[in-house]
Amino acid sequence: MENPQATPPPSSTAVGEFYDHMGALFASLFGENIHLGIWDPGDQSADHESSMATAQARMTDRLIDLLHLQGGEYVLDVGCGTGHPAIRLAQRTDAKVAGVSVSSSQVATATAAANSAGLSSRLEFTRADAMNLPHPAGTFDAAWAVEMLLHVPDRPTVLREFFRTLKPGGRLVLTDFVVLEPLTSPEWDLLTQGFAFSSLLHPSAYGDVIAEAGFETVRVHDVSAQTKQSLRWFTARYEKDKERLAAHYGPEFAAQMDLMLPTAISIHTDKLGYVIAEARRPNNH
Repeated sequence: MENPQATPPPSSTAVGEFYDHMGALFASLFGENIHLGIWDPGDQSADHESSMATAQARMTDRLIDLLHLQGGEYVLDVGCGTGHPAIRLAQRTDAKVAGVSVSSSQVATATAAANSAGLSSRLEFTRADAMNLPHPAGTFDAAWAVEMLLHVPDRPTVLREFFRTLKPGGRLVLTDFVVLEPLTSPEWDLLTQGFAFSSLLHPSAYGDVIAEAGFETVRVHDVSAQTKQSLRWFTARYEKDKERLAAHYGPEFAAQMDLMLPTAISIHTDKLGYVIAEARRPNNH
């Protein structure tokens, strides 16, 4: 999607600083896992304490299943957040995980969480830029990126980095927001300046961009309807934690969030969707 604003997207350094600063807010809105969940009709109401965690675990399990991991394989986790998806992956499989993030605070939190879970021998988290990964070519058997690509201005470069660092036959799984309806300049400014968005694609173009990086067997699954309830959770959680967040960030931040969050949720509800994508590096490349 063409960027409908004049100001440039945030740099990788700026995205890292954003997550360093916003850790308390994301812990309030998301809990331990900084990503949306997959909800089903049997889930409890969106304001129930356990509902979001259950939906997020369902999302993580869906992605783990799509990786088709076999014994002792090595997984790259780009945009690892606070490490909990990688921990769940390690608990469900015997894979090793190398997680990277541009946020120093997230790397520290993820490392501590892995230590607490007794998984430090199989999980390693480092600060690195997805556009220039520090790993040698052909290192990993599989890779995933959960709600990370929206923060990078040059998706083809990141996808080529996935391709480079995967072994032939390596699997890639992504989750991402997509744009369903055109955004106005003020709407895009809000997403960029308030939530560090850099780029979005339309679902019809999503698979093509992955294929152009060299991947094959590309599948894109629209799970927009199954993730929308996460947005209602955010509203309930923010109202519950508003006073504590105001004390943490200051009254000016709270006043800004009172204006920004409802608008951002409206944009997500009305104009954005959500996809899970899977692909494979060809065996002969």
